[in-house]
Amino acid sequence: MAAPLFALVLLPLSCLVHHVAGDKNGIVGFGISLYQDLCCQACHDSLSSLHLTCTTFDDGGMGDMGDMGGMGDMGMMGTTSAECYANNTAWLQTMAYCIQQNCNADGYPADKQAECFSAQAVGGASTPTFHDSLPATPPTIELASNATWLNVTSLVNGDVYYSTHGTLGEFAREEYLHTKYSYVSFF
Repeated sequence: MAAPLFALVLLPLSCLVHHVAGDKNGIVGFGISLYQDLCCQACHDSLSSLHLTCTTFDDGGMGDMGDMGGMGDMGMMGTTSAECYANNTAWLQTMAYCIQQNCNADGYPADKQAECFSAQAVGGASTPTFHDSLPATPPTIELASNATWLNVTSLVNGDVYYSTHGTLGEFAREEYLHTKYSYVSFF
């Protein structure tokens, strides 16, 4: 009786291991990482809510509001297009510098940094490249934690970055544990 039961458990597990070995097959924690580029994702998420000089605003029929500085107080939602991101020097340089500094610290290789820059900063476009977007001199201005605009190449706010990095990392860990214990409960 134990042998057939063992075979019923072992056979599905061996099939699972076989399928998980493929590059893009599996489930979170078993063949698929939720955030393969956690440092890059944390840079993107730390900056993505900021308005750029090319961000457009829908005034909701209120007409020309003039000075953009007061828009944050009005609660208007801005839209930043992929083209805007791909052509905004402050965004490209800030993102590239954040990726380089934080991903180097995480031991993330340069070629993977370039791939994640292409995916996260310019929506998969081949240009501008990661290396072309790195600023000639390191930025010295750190964004405020409550910043709403990115007008110059800046350092990502350290508190915002590490909070975002920690949140994403913990979320990925929890998803792995959900998957792991779902299998334990199932089998």
